[in-house]
Amino acid sequence: MSWGSEWLKGARDYLLGLEAEGHGDEIQACVDAAFASEHFPEINEEALHDRKQKWAALLHRFQKYGHYSTGNRVTVLEGGDQCFTRMLGAIDNAQTRVWCEAYIFDSSRVAEAFFRALLDAARRGLDVVLLVDFIGSFSLRTDWVRELRQAGAEVVFFNPVLPSNCCVGPISFRDHRKITVCDEVGFCGGMNIQEEVGEEIYGTSRFYDVHAMLEGPSVADLAEVFRDSLCEAGSQVQRAPIPIPQKIDQGVYVQILQSNVRKRRRTMQKVILRSIDAADDSVWLTTAYFFPPGFLKHALLRVPERGAQLSLLLSGSSDFYPLPGDLLAQTWFLRRFLRDTPEDKVKVHLYEHRHMHAKHMSVDGVFSTIGSFNFDLYSARRNLEVGIAVFDRSFAKGLQAMHERRVAESRRTHFKDWVYHQPMVQVACAVAYSLVRLSGRNVFDGLDCFQRKWLVRKAALTFLLEEQSAQFIATSMMWGLE
Repeated sequence: MSWGSEWLKGARDYLLGLEAEGHGDEIQACVDAAFASEHFPEINEEALHDRKQKWAALLHRFQKYGHYSTGNRVTVLEGGDQCFTRMLGAIDNAQTRVWCEAYIFDSSRVAEAFFRALLDAARRGLDVVLLVDFIGSFSLRTDWVRELRQAGAEVVFFNPVLPSNCCVGPISFRDHRKITVCDEVGFCGGMNIQEEVGEEIYGTSRFYDVHAMLEGPSVADLAEVFRDSLCEAGSQVQRAPIPIPQKIDQGVYVQILQSNVRKRRRTMQKVILRSIDAADDSVWLTTAYFFPPGFLKHALLRVPERGAQLSLLLSGSSDFYPLPGDLLAQTWFLRRFLRDTPEDKVKVHLYEHRHMHAKHMSVDGVFSTIGSFNFDLYSARRNLEVGIAVFDRSFAKGLQAMHERRVAESRRTHFKDWVYHQPMVQVACAVAYSLVRLSGRNVFDGLDCFQRKWLVRKAALTFLLEEQSAQFIATSMMWGLE
């Protein structure tokens, strides 16, 4: 049997196993627990019942957007030191496999620690696969790659520019996912393997970021996204699905989300959009590079219209040198966003101590997301992305508390601030924002070929090829027929 047949058989068995479990009653139990009356004493029973029904229906609708499971433990890892310590420990303790995917894997001290851990795992006979983006990990040392391969590890570069026959798409098509799977433990979030994310132990404290550690059945679902990335990389390196870990007592509901435009998978975008539209009380969003596409911008604008609170924690420190293009473009967007929203319902804070690179959201204190997805055009319609959705009251309140702690260290920005009205600043901001919007257009990558016009053209072309060509061939064999 070829590896392709094995891959398809493993995927089929994996899906059949999930269908056999039956999660309907478990989802309702999660909703009932999250909306227990003691958690919402200010809401009457009828309104609370309506919210239960709404979120239960929403979670059932979300089932088609990705694998989901109950009985999971999710631990939020705040900061590079805490996260890298857990990840390196998981790699050292692994006994079967270590799969690692990163957008940036640099040549810093923390990257060397990961290289040593992966090398040791490969020498112990583990299945080690390192998948990195070619552009993001351009500084990855070639001698490290050589040593890993000599030890038996697989190293795959996603969409290399050269040689051209190894390209799997336009140069703008990048793998922005951050995934690590070590046996029955998984990691997912916004952290790259770079020194900017680390703090006293592992880096320079330039970035603030958040990651999540998963235990339970959701690890197998996360591994499926890693396998999808390997497939998209066009490499001969493929892996079968991993066994589904046992459920954890008192575990939580977790759904694995992804974005893969080439396969028409926009599950992250859809879940984020619909969860924001479902908010009754609050949306607490922490994100980087805040210049969202239209559908997310309008969803955020609808939050205060429903009377809910919207809190945005954005970066006030640039990731670009020497020109802060990200902050300029963000400022241009915020000028119009703040102008169109009420101050009593919408609060925007800028975190200026470090570059805010975290990406998480909490809705109504029950639903949360963490992942690699930025609120920008590149994540929305170009990059490979991954994230998790968690439906649990305690987890959501924990993310909200983390958001509020960083808000207390940040500066609130208002529409009346001088930066939104100074002419020269606005010219620079307008140019930066226009360049960001232009660079995100379809004309520059050709990835999004599933718009309505293209579907019409494709249907017409298919009809001509299948119907008219057959008719032409048939009639051309009949002599004398004009």
